[in-house]
Amino acid sequence: MPYSRYVLVTILGLLGLSGPLAWGGQESEEEEAKKEAWDTTLARGETREIEFSTEEGTFMSLDVSPDGQWIVFDLLAHVYRVPISGGTAECLTQDSGVAVNYHPAYSPDGEQIAFVSDRKGQSNLWIMDADGSNPRQVHHDLNSRVVEPAWTADGSYIIVRKQPLSRPGSRMSPGLFMYHREGGEGVELIGRDQSGAAWPAPSK
Repeated sequence: MPYSRYVLVTILGLLGLSGPLAWGGQESEEEEAKKEAWDTTLARGETREIEFSTEEGTFMSLDVSPDGQWIVFDLLAHVYRVPISGGTAECLTQDSGVAVNYHPAYSPDGEQIAFVSDRKGQSNLWIMDADGSNPRQVHHDLNSRVVEPAWTADGSYIIVRKQPLSRPGSRMSPGLFMYHREGGEGVELIGRDQSGAAWPAPSK
C-alpha cells in the first residue's frame, strides 16, 4: 500500500533539533551490498494511510529564504515550506516515501535547499531546488551520518557535522566537514578528535 503523510501547518512552535540516530560498525562488502539493495523509501510490512491536520510541531528545525518570503522546516520526517505570512504548508519531499528528511537550509541565492535524508540507506547530505524538485545526493557514505548543513556565503560549499557510526559505548566525536555542492570527497575542517564541534555557521 502506498505510504503518504498529509500535514497542514499554519503555526510553527516549539522549534528545535530533530534527526534519527543510528548505530553500527564497519561492515563487510556483503553487508554493504545488502544495504544498497534495500530501498529505504518503501514501507515494509502492513501499512495504512492516516490523514490529519496540525497547527504546531515539536523538535523542528527551520530556515528563512533569503528574500524573506518563505519558511522551510522539517516535521514528521518530511521537509515543508510555508509562506512567511502564513497559510498552508507544502511538502517538498513527499516523493521520498518513508525516508527521513530533515535540517533544511536555503542556499544564499534562495534557489536551492540543502537537507539531510536517509533515502539511500544512511543520513547523508542532499540538495533540492527551492520548490522541492530535482533532489540529488551530495555525499554518500553508509558508515557515517551528517546533520546541520550550513552554506558558505558564495553558495559553492556546504558544511555539515559528520558522525562516523560506532558501537554503543564508544566515544568517537563528530567533526565538521565541507562538501562542494556538486559532490566529491569533502574536506575535514575540524577533526573528530576535537569533541564538541556542532552547528556550523560560516561568516560572510
